[in-house]
Amino acid sequence: MIQWGIAGHILRQKPDAIFASANLNYLSFWTTLLLARMKGIPFYAHGHGLIKRRKIGTLRRLMMKTLLRLVTSYVAYAPAVRESLAFQGLPLGKVCVAENSLVNPCLVSPGEKTGKEQGILFIGRLRRGSRLGMLLGVVKRLRQVDGLPVVLHVVGSGEEMQALRQEAKGNSWVKWHGQVYDPEEIRKVSRECLLGCYPGDAGLSVVHMMSLSLPVITHDDATRHGPETSFIRNGHSGVFFDHQNPEESLHQLLRSLAASPSRIARMQRAAFQDYQSLVNPSLAERLWAILSESCEVSMTNNAAVRLQPVAAGPMQAGLEVQYEPPPAGKPNPAP
Repeated sequence: MIQWGIAGHILRQKPDAIFASANLNYLSFWTTLLLARMKGIPFYAHGHGLIKRRKIGTLRRLMMKTLLRLVTSYVAYAPAVRESLAFQGLPLGKVCVAENSLVNPCLVSPGEKTGKEQGILFIGRLRRGSRLGMLLGVVKRLRQVDGLPVVLHVVGSGEEMQALRQEAKGNSWVKWHGQVYDPEEIRKVSRECLLGCYPGDAGLSVVHMMSLSLPVITHDDATRHGPETSFIRNGHSGVFFDHQNPEESLHQLLRSLAASPSRIARMQRAAFQDYQSLVNPSLAERLWAILSESCEVSMTNNAAVRLQPVAAGPMQAGLEVQYEPPPAGKPNPAP
């Protein structure tokens, strides 16, 4: 798909740089990239690389090589994204990394955990790929077969919610919190939990759980996850279960962790430490460092920089960077 309005917008606004989601399947992405090259505008592509592909064909390889040659910089979501490009023998000279993360204003530090928590937190959209139904079955087994007083807290909603609630009907050990936007409310829910579990194909939920001092449990098929699961240090800030035998592997793992409070406490500390590493500096600061290095845009003399969204195709967006000089005659700020 191509959106002709993008070209006109770029020609009118004359941005200092363009930052766009690297979706190679959209013609509008390529036309925007080519226009930026023609006009000498720095172009930054932000993407997952080949993290979801074990093998790539000739056409995909050619597209990636062309992209890496034309862009000012390819901004990878995680170090694992850069590694996926290296694995395919692609040039890395223009590849940099800005770890995808979120800043949670309502943290839970490891010191706030009591060691008596019995909850497992699921947070995310209730869709088929979340595999929450499997987690419901595993928790039921932990309670009925193993005698563990585990409680499942579900934060989120989605197309699978009605069916899942019907499946768990009559089970008071499932707490349905619905779609919660208030980070303080999510924080309160998480205080009752010892770990987080996303049994399906995870993304930023991983980082959110870590910010709440919850080690993350998810499956080990990296090609189905977002890049964010690569932030999990297996056995330290979380654990991966076997995707080829998921239900049994998840059951054994949760039973083992529930029986080892000292191990959980260590993992809670590691999860929070890993979160702190991800957000210091923040994603915004990491991105700005990458942009400013090539744009040579200074933040001094009361100059301002605006990041303005630009539509670039279905489910795709970009940012244009615009530099605004200080008003004429306005004195420089004191150092």
